[in-house]
Amino acid sequence: MNSATHELNKEASDFEQRARQLLNDSVERLPAETRSRLTRARYAALSSRPSWQRSLARRWAPAGAGALAAAVFAVLFIVVPRSESPAVNPLASAAPEDLEMLADSDGVQLGREQDVDYDFYEWAVSEAKGAGAPSVGT
Repeated sequence: MNSATHELNKEASDFEQRARQLLNDSVERLPAETRSRLTRARYAALSSRPSWQRSLARRWAPAGAGALAAAVFAVLFIVVPRSESPAVNPLASAAPEDLEMLADSDGVQLGREQDVDYDFYEWAVSEAKGAGAPSVGT
């Protein structure tokens, strides 16, 4: 330390000692009844003071709730990848005739292996795609 800093620290220390002595003297000059009332008031104030943990929790709870809401928002709308196009519901885009055919209980049962004509279905798919497959019977 340089001498100026040492000098300032010594002056501050001297000031603190003088201030402490003056305060102690002023307290000792107070009447005993007044000192007793001040002491009781101080203890009452300290005992009614809420715990610093409860006070801290009460003070920071709204901020914590806001941070949690912001984190949920970020996860839902920013972090979770979104597809470019929404998923297509095949029933929403189906024609009424398609829905009637699906709902028909007398329709072709594709679950029975012996009754299925796979060649017919392959031909129907190729016709639907416009492949121009040769027609049946030619």
